[in-house]
Amino acid sequence: MTHNSLKDAIRDALEPRAATRQPTALDIAQEAREAKASLESNMSCMARITVPAGSERHRVAFQLLRASMDYGRALLFLLETHPIDLPAVALAMHRSQIEQFLRAVFVQFLADDEQLADFLQEDRGPRRKNEKGKWVAIALKDLAADVEQAIARIGQDDEPQKLARTVTNSWDPLCGLVHGGKAIRVMYQDPNGQIGAHVPAAILFQTTVNAVATTNLCVIAALTAVGVGAFEESPVVEQCASGMLHYMQRRKARMEELAWPP
Repeated sequence: MTHNSLKDAIRDALEPRAATRQPTALDIAQEAREAKASLESNMSCMARITVPAGSERHRVAFQLLRASMDYGRALLFLLETHPIDLPAVALAMHRSQIEQFLRAVFVQFLADDEQLADFLQEDRGPRRKNEKGKWVAIALKDLAADVEQAIARIGQDDEPQKLARTVTNSWDPLCGLVHGGKAIRVMYQDPNGQIGAHVPAAILFQTTVNAVATTNLCVIAALTAVGVGAFEESPVVEQCASGMLHYMQRRKARMEELAWPP
């Protein structure tokens, strides 16, 4: 063996082996279980934030934030317990999780008093008046852009347009899962033509981390609503950050064991 070939052999032995194992249902379930633990830690953080008394705006916003978190928790529960047969249903819940978060930020930070009254009294979702003074619905993609600007104003968005881009890219497929569109036709047939849920693991792994990240945004919105910055020193901020860091570190280790993208 030459000197160079010996060096190459030693280097190859010391370098981490390239991951070749394809993800299984157990991998998806474990990822969902640990994501759910992180999400539930965020829910615990939310429970420690006091809703200002006498403010209907705050109360409704916090109700919507809790609803968003519940949808996220439910979708992770489905992926943990039924990663093979119910993943498409879990994805459909992600749509509702995102929508409730967007509505919460609209109520707390974007709606003026007239818009808030319309939201509460008419039950038609976020709306604004057009140039003719007529109430018109705010499209969810447009609302996502408005919410993103609100997040940027309070200094919590490190990547401009990331939230709006995520909603724009994912909203139509997620709506298709709810309304029976193209997404159903694509995700309810396996490569052999058998009818049933068939969602690529890469989509599910992205959904789990998105679900946790959305609840992080819920906590940020709640803290900001009561006058606490997300980067200020506080027990709630520390608990939230610690839970997310623990989850992401373990997730990174799990992903390195798998062929990626799956």
